[in-house]
Amino acid sequence: MRIALISGTFLPVVGGVEWKVHYLASEYIKRGHEATVFTTRPEVTFKPIPLPVHAEYEVVRCGIPLPGMGRLGVTEWLMRRAVLKHHARRPWDVLHCHHLGFPTRVGLGVKRRTGLPVVATTCGQDVQTVPELGYGDRLDPRLDRLARQNVRGVDIVGSISSAVRADLESLGTTARIVDIPNGVPWDEFQGGPSTWLRDRLGLDAQGVLVLSVGRNHVKKGYEGGLRAFARVPARFKDAHYVLVGRNTSALEPVVRELALQGRVHLMEQVPFKDIPQVFHSADVFFNPSLVEGFAQVNAQALACGLPCVLTDAPGNRDAGDHGGALVAKAGDVGSMAEALADLIADPARRRRLGQEAHRASMRYAWRQIADEYLAAFEGLLGSRGKGVAAGGQG
Repeated sequence: MRIALISGTFLPVVGGVEWKVHYLASEYIKRGHEATVFTTRPEVTFKPIPLPVHAEYEVVRCGIPLPGMGRLGVTEWLMRRAVLKHHARRPWDVLHCHHLGFPTRVGLGVKRRTGLPVVATTCGQDVQTVPELGYGDRLDPRLDRLARQNVRGVDIVGSISSAVRADLESLGTTARIVDIPNGVPWDEFQGGPSTWLRDRLGLDAQGVLVLSVGRNHVKKGYEGGLRAFARVPARFKDAHYVLVGRNTSALEPVVRELALQGRVHLMEQVPFKDIPQVFHSADVFFNPSLVEGFAQVNAQALACGLPCVLTDAPGNRDAGDHGGALVAKAGDVGSMAEALADLIADPARRRRLGQEAHRASMRYAWRQIADEYLAAFEGLLGSRGKGVAAGGQG
């Protein structure tokens, strides 16, 4: 198959969508398919942009590096033209669009010209809304209309969690929904125990290390997580809580308010290559999130065999459905504190949950995720082929 992946953003910008497109394109190539990534050009330069990874797929950047080109629709038009130009030289078999905003509208524009099937994958924020947190693209009426139109035009839409599926259904989606979560580069996270965090923070080997990973955003619920850790019984005074992610230093006033200096450690973004060691340095992974599409850090923690404390927030608890986690009530400081204390106090339970977590993580290996998408593509192409054949016979 020849697969065009259409994305509104890509590496070296680092985030869930960018890594997802990279790993899927890489897995498609490994299986003997052809993959090309069509993405936007940052509003800064026409120069080639080096990727932080070795890529065997082609990256086509579209747009004019001037402010406002996206809002005027110029970038979208140029991307659609680039996909059509490549199609004229050698036809695509399927368009795989990431996310349900303008990348999917690009794919549907190409579909109208060529009849090519379009598979769209949600990122969570494109369909979920939490008005009280100001979270969700669809809080903008224009983007809400776009998402509703797009889920009625694509052939298949990939849902990354049960909560996202519910949101897709509420939008009146007429496309077939396939339940395929986000993944993790599983092999890259199969290291042994590490002292990476303890070495950098000057901590000894005693005491339990609780870890959260991800940018500081209101939806992550980090303030509630800190308040939960503050309630962990005093007998666990040698337990430490490390938060790794962009802008976590902004939580310092909360740390001082709770008198957690010396026990809570805030680290800004860590290079991606070091993230597996960060996870392997910890004893417990803690995600106090209030809402997620699908948190890739959960899958990463599971892949490292870390016992987890996850909240039951939309899109968050799915990672614990196959074992390896205690589930606390989202936003409930007492519930989260109780789950943390249970794991901190019980090494045997941590080991048992860690083994469950590692087994469960295989569900999220990118090779497994890619196979599920390829099966969806093949089923779609097969059904369309039968439809054409039946029409021809008629």
